[in-house]
Amino acid sequence: MQKTLKIFLFSIFTCFFTFFVLELLIHTFSPQITYSQAVKLSIDCYAEDPNIPFTLGKSYNCHMTNSQGEFDTYATLNSLGYRNSEFTKEKREGSTRILIIGDSMTFGWGVSDEETYPYLLEKFLQSTGNSNVEVINGGYVGGLSPDTFYVYLKNSGIQLKPDIVILNLFVWNDISDIAENSWEKVDTSGLPERIESCCHVVDERIFRNKVIDFKYRYPLLRESHFFILLSDTLGKYFPFFRRSEQLSTKGELMMGCVLHPDCIHLFGPEEQKLYTLITAMKQLVEQHNSKFIVVLMPVDVQLYPESGQKYSRFGMKWYPQKGNEDFIQKRIKETLLQEGISVFDLFPEFDKNRDNGYSFFPIDAHFNAEGTRIVAESVAKFLRENTFLPK
Repeated sequence: MQKTLKIFLFSIFTCFFTFFVLELLIHTFSPQITYSQAVKLSIDCYAEDPNIPFTLGKSYNCHMTNSQGEFDTYATLNSLGYRNSEFTKEKREGSTRILIIGDSMTFGWGVSDEETYPYLLEKFLQSTGNSNVEVINGGYVGGLSPDTFYVYLKNSGIQLKPDIVILNLFVWNDISDIAENSWEKVDTSGLPERIESCCHVVDERIFRNKVIDFKYRYPLLRESHFFILLSDTLGKYFPFFRRSEQLSTKGELMMGCVLHPDCIHLFGPEEQKLYTLITAMKQLVEQHNSKFIVVLMPVDVQLYPESGQKYSRFGMKWYPQKGNEDFIQKRIKETLLQEGISVFDLFPEFDKNRDNGYSFFPIDAHFNAEGTRIVAESVAKFLRENTFLPK
């Protein structure tokens, strides 16, 4: 009996010692992203909203960083829940208020407050004769897809009494992101009033997958470099350990599809919803005697084919057609113009600046400071030349 106990205790000690040695070696020579590190690398700007999957938090600085070290900065969220300096809901007398709606490209993912496109747009306009212009960064306040943008605009955005509403459409995922959402409540016209995400939820300021990755489920083990490496290795051979257990959206499963003419039909329902939503936004804005503009934002792979390499590791199969890289912009623009909607396509502007420096974060793929500058200068010029601003 005593001998058996000694063998048992020795076995336990050996297991713990082996685990400790392996943990030390992996931590030193092949460190993994532990749960606490993953949390630190997650943008913590989110807050719950009763009608859409998320909005922005209020009155704090949220952190933006990525594991590749491309950026490490903060976003200042004001008391109204906008990435903006403080402003009053009531518009200043004599001012021209521009509200910009969009996703992370509008919000300014990865760049400082002073490098965001809405901030730069205000500065460019004020320095060229429009000193009374006020630009509000509505990026991410209304979620990340056109249907949530509509709900936000109807419930909150329009109450700011903007003179101009700019809807930014990021062609990479704004159509496909609609597929992630369920319209839980609609009005008599079939337009959404309450939307839920199929696959993501706000959890302590982080917008995460509803299903936690296997390697991060167990409180102690998720901080172990050895356990995480073991989980990732086993995941290559056994489905139980794979990341694919997490919920995936249609856009994630069919990455790049909307950019190619032979694949866009698979997002037919989402594309039709897009046009319905934009038309509804235009009508809402014009009912309040304001002007409405749609700005089309390109993705890096449309301009720099070599950037497609980073998407292949996520299973991307559809890439822009050579010679027809801006297919989706032309398709959207043609449809919207037929509806009498003002459209500004940024693809030609980025194409002209292609050789002046890379305008996206190479790995992350959001606009870097050069990209936001191009957007701001181009939109400012468009507004001036098309008489959207008072003289």
